[in-house]
Amino acid sequence: MKTQIVKNANDYVIDLLSKGLTPDHRYHDLAHTRSVRDAAQDLGKRYQLEDQELELLELAALFHDTGFTKTYNGHEEVSKKIAEAFLAQENYPPERIAEVKDLIEMTKVGVEPKTLIQKVMKDADFNTNGSTYLEKSDALRHEWEVFSNINMTDKEWLKNNLAFWGQHQFYTGEAQALYGKEKRKTLKKTKKRLEKLEEDKYAPQPLAVEDLGFSISKSKSAQMMFKTTLRNQIDLTNIADNKANIMLSINSLLITIGIPILASNLEKSPNLIYPAGVLLLTCILSIVYATTATRPVKMEGFTDLDKIKEGKTNLFFFGNFYKMNREDYLRGLTTVTNDESTLDHSIVNDLYFLGRTLGNKYRRLRITYGIFMIGMVATVLVFLATILFGGKG
Repeated sequence: MKTQIVKNANDYVIDLLSKGLTPDHRYHDLAHTRSVRDAAQDLGKRYQLEDQELELLELAALFHDTGFTKTYNGHEEVSKKIAEAFLAQENYPPERIAEVKDLIEMTKVGVEPKTLIQKVMKDADFNTNGSTYLEKSDALRHEWEVFSNINMTDKEWLKNNLAFWGQHQFYTGEAQALYGKEKRKTLKKTKKRLEKLEEDKYAPQPLAVEDLGFSISKSKSAQMMFKTTLRNQIDLTNIADNKANIMLSINSLLITIGIPILASNLEKSPNLIYPAGVLLLTCILSIVYATTATRPVKMEGFTDLDKIKEGKTNLFFFGNFYKMNREDYLRGLTTVTNDESTLDHSIVNDLYFLGRTLGNKYRRLRITYGIFMIGMVATVLVFLATILFGGKG
């Protein structure tokens, strides 16, 4: 049962925080106060604290961040004054007011708790009810930037988090059991993020078309080279498709004609099952890879117009616009043709992605021919072995 003083304090704090905090208080908001209150009550009940101690914990949790309505730095002292003024007005015993203030003091960074109730209060302030430590970290970073003018790079912020969580400890076993797993996950994820930042630092930066030092739209030599290359790639694509079709036809014929012939002689020579199996496997694998070589690439059919300005797409390829309405396509095409840099990006993207598709075709086609060559040799060898040794036993 909540006492009347707790109910009055709850109503007072909700009204105070709702009016006094700004949208920039993303971490120290009303939700945080409620989560600390609930965590303090939960931990207190787990340790079977007396009702009077639970009341002190709930009051301290409610008031511990009220100072943020007046100031950001040093808010704990203001929170204690607000709590003292309210509780004194409610005729709360002075000795209990002092205990509430002592519990609010425990929420300061660096203050060491001594009694069990102080340890519960300290741990409750670091609960994960409703959110993760990483989410809390992002919200706290925003507050530091807005209210304390502390601006850190991503690397500095991650190092700060690692340093804090590395030295942080829970003072109660129940808190460790409830929140320790999320803390360990936070440390692990923070380390990975920092390592990735370190790797990205030494990674080569992406090169834009304008970094090449020339404009394709203004250079006839560049235009001629791109036209020639584009034509060659289209011709090579046709050659690849023809080669894949040849393999599909040959292997289909082998399955249609060769396998039935071998199968018809199985009664006389059961060992022919081995070369027949090798031939069938060869044909199936060859057909699969030949099909993947000729299979069309996946296409979205529409393009985000913002990507056009960034030079990350190409409206001259039908797969990027066939689902778009005519107005959006014309608007995008106008953007491309009116800007030389965007036009250069489109030309380069067209050539680049066509080349990648062509490379994948020939890679799969090479695998197809490799399978077919090895499979046919293996079939002949197994067939000869069957004839030579099949009758011996």
